[in-house]
Amino acid sequence: MAPDWNGDLATIPASLLSRIVVMERREALTYRYLGILNKARFGSDPTGATVAETLSPEYAAYLTDLVETVLAGGAPVFSSSVLHQDNLIRRTGRLVAPFTLRRSAAPCVTMSVHLEAGDKFKVTEVVEPGGVLETERIQISGVPDVCARLEEARRYHQLSRGMPDRSLASEWAGIAAKLGAGAIVPLRTFRRDTDRNTDED
Repeated sequence: MAPDWNGDLATIPASLLSRIVVMERREALTYRYLGILNKARFGSDPTGATVAETLSPEYAAYLTDLVETVLAGGAPVFSSSVLHQDNLIRRTGRLVAPFTLRRSAAPCVTMSVHLEAGDKFKVTEVVEPGGVLETERIQISGVPDVCARLEEARRYHQLSRGMPDRSLASEWAGIAAKLGAGAIVPLRTFRRDTDRNTDED
């Protein structure tokens, strides 16, 4: 179940505010807040404008698809992508989390934290101007659940390292791996050359 947010930015940790983007889905997907680092990338403040008004059609389609996945699933999603924007090519990552707003019936707000990597790319990952290529999309099963699974995985891993019985140690190591993998769920990935999701090869 998505957490509820009252719209007060003061409840967001100050260390995150510079990288956060808040979007609300009503009639259209609209920017409600952008941190200072994200405003700098835009070169302006698109708060109040829709995604469709602000971004290229390809980039807008990617973000809309990502947000719909987050809101429909009610769980955070991490997406990494390569963008060609403003004569620059960037590898970016964003963790997008769903929220209800003031006890709305269903999630209608997303907050995302944005990260940006270095400038080295494979030739196959360079996209046309205004284009986007998503390289990874995973759903986080829920922060408390992730923490519980990873802690349990750590315990099994430690047990396996100290177990003299190699067959039992191997079994416990396998349990640890499954617990860790169960914290995330790979999702279908948006590709720039189609209007629909396609599986990564």
